Amino acid sequence: MGGKMHQLKMYTIGVMFVLTTVSCLERPEQVHISYGDTPDQMVVLWSTLEDVKGVVQYGEDKEQLTEQQNGSATRLTLESWNARQYMHRAQLKKLKAKTKYFYKVTSVDGTTTAASRIFSFTTMDVTTARRAAFLVYGDLGVEGKETFSRLQQEVDSGDYDSIWHIGDFAYDMQSNGGLVGDQFMRAVENIAANIPYMTSPGNHEIAGAEEFLHYRTRFSTPGTPWPIPLNSMWYSYNVGPVHFISYSTEVYFTHDQNYVCEQYDWLLKDLLQANQNRGSQPWIVAMGHRPMYCSNNNIDDCTGRIFSGWVRRSLEDLFHVQGVDLVIEAHEHSYERLFPLYKGNLVRTDYNNLTTTVHVISGAAGNKEGSNSMASSFKPWSAYRHDIVGDNTYGRLVVHNSTHLYWDQVRAVNGGVIDSMWLVQYNHGPFVSNVDCGGKGGHSSCHCPTPFHYLTVAICILVALVMVLVGIIASVVMWRRRRRNKTYQLMSTVADEDNDSLLSL
Repeated sequence: MGGKMHQLKMYTIGVMFVLTTVSCLERPEQVHISYGDTPDQMVVLWSTLEDVKGVVQYGEDKEQLTEQQNGSATRLTLESWNARQYMHRAQLKKLKAKTKYFYKVTSVDGTTTAASRIFSFTTMDVTTARRAAFLVYGDLGVEGKETFSRLQQEVDSGDYDSIWHIGDFAYDMQSNGGLVGDQFMRAVENIAANIPYMTSPGNHEIAGAEEFLHYRTRFSTPGTPWPIPLNSMWYSYNVGPVHFISYSTEVYFTHDQNYVCEQYDWLLKDLLQANQNRGSQPWIVAMGHRPMYCSNNNIDDCTGRIFSGWVRRSLEDLFHVQGVDLVIEAHEHSYERLFPLYKGNLVRTDYNNLTTTVHVISGAAGNKEGSNSMASSFKPWSAYRHDIVGDNTYGRLVVHNSTHLYWDQVRAVNGGVIDSMWLVQYNHGPFVSNVDCGGKGGHSSCHCPTPFHYLTVAICILVALVMVLVGIIASVVMWRRRRRNKTYQLMSTVADEDNDSLLSL
């Protein structure tokens, strides 16, 4: 009897030890997905507190996740001391098209495991002649609870292919040692774990000892390594009849503009190829954080202030010549729809058979900084503006076919539509004909405009000022020395004359 009691006691202790061990390994969290390099891929990302192996188990049957894919991991830097330290990424490949998959993420530490709940996604429908729909917004912080709730309803409807978040996440992901980034990714998990969450970088991702660290490690983009390199924060991919381009406006405000031409050359090459493929993807839609034009009452790059317009001067000609149909931007915490314009001039007041690019600004998803007010007067190209404080909104882009594209802006609080437009285009292609970018000659848009290396200029100005100051100081010293020498000479002459006078006596 005593032996049995001893065995039972040891068994109980063993079970308690196992349970304690299991409970110490936290579940993976902050799960989200994005498109992979090819249409038959899906990328899964998540975070863990511990340095553990990560595995994605998936399959078409929720009860039988028979496939699995190991993930790779990277660690945040010491400045992110308050965040989940380990970011994981796994690529699911050779998936069936237009198929619903279920998946979960599991942490493995020896014989101990901890799994997330089960999520699901539907792979891309590779048909090009079809309807495609997307949710689009920028500048969403952890405070945007109404927006999170409304987006959840939209995603649950199953009507959308993916989400576009055009810069400025969490406000800010690196804040409080990275804790705010964790809070945002937890808040968005129910949405982004079930539909591809596609991104562009914004100015709020810059801060920190290592710029864009949280953006480059928390997200993944098609056709780029991971973590995303600083010189590859741009990409493109196709969904249905649309060729999407994500570009970084932040290259004009960081790193002395050293990446401006690298991105520009990539954009030119991508657009030239996209124009060869208009039969399959007739629409070209580009997305970048900072607008080229806006009507806001501030000193941002889009307002026309002195020493502004970096994005516009670099990219407007390129997008116009290559026939980009629509550019969607954010940054301004408001909503604005523009009529077709070029070089600051209104081209037309309708959207039928476009001859230049249309711009829409959707940066009012909700964050702690509130709204950006509009100026009291507006340019003719401003078609609609909305800047009501606390009225969070987001956009819906629906491409119905090769000729008709619909956009509307929706209130997060009740789903009401505040603005809408139809783009109708029967003549897809470059807006400027016969532009040949081969060789060293050609149109001006075929070459990257000269970047303004402001840090280099600032250093040169500083050096020049120091040299001028040194010159002034040297001149003053020399002048005082010459003056002192003249004084000594005068005093010596006077003394000699006095001596001569005394001797004569």
